[in-house]
Amino acid sequence: MRTSTLRFWEQQGLVTPERTAGLNMRHYPLAAIREARIVAALRAGGYRIPAVQAVMKSLRRISDTDDARTALQNRLRTVASQSEALLRAGTDIADLISR
Repeated sequence: MRTSTLRFWEQQGLVTPERTAGLNMRHYPLAAIREARIVAALRAGGYRIPAVQAVMKSLRRISDTDDARTALQNRLRTVASQSEALLRAGTDIADLISR
C-alpha cells in the first residue's frame, strides 16, 4: 500500500496510526493495520470515502466486530465471484472472436 494512500486515509479519519514524538513518524500498530485492511476491502468493494468513514466510525464505537467482519467477508466473496464471472465471460468472448 502506498504511503500517500495511508496519509490520505489518515486525513480522512479512516486509519489512526501512532505518532513518534519529535520525529513526525507514523507507527502502525496491529489496530491501525486492521483498520487499513478494512478500508482497503471496502474501497475495493466500491465504497466511497463517506461510506467508509461511516463504517469505520461505527466499528470504533462497538466492541464486538463479528457482524461487521461477517458483512465484509460476504462482500469480499461477492466481489471475488463477480470478478471470476467477468474473467470467464472475457475468456468466452475471446474464444468466440478467435474462431
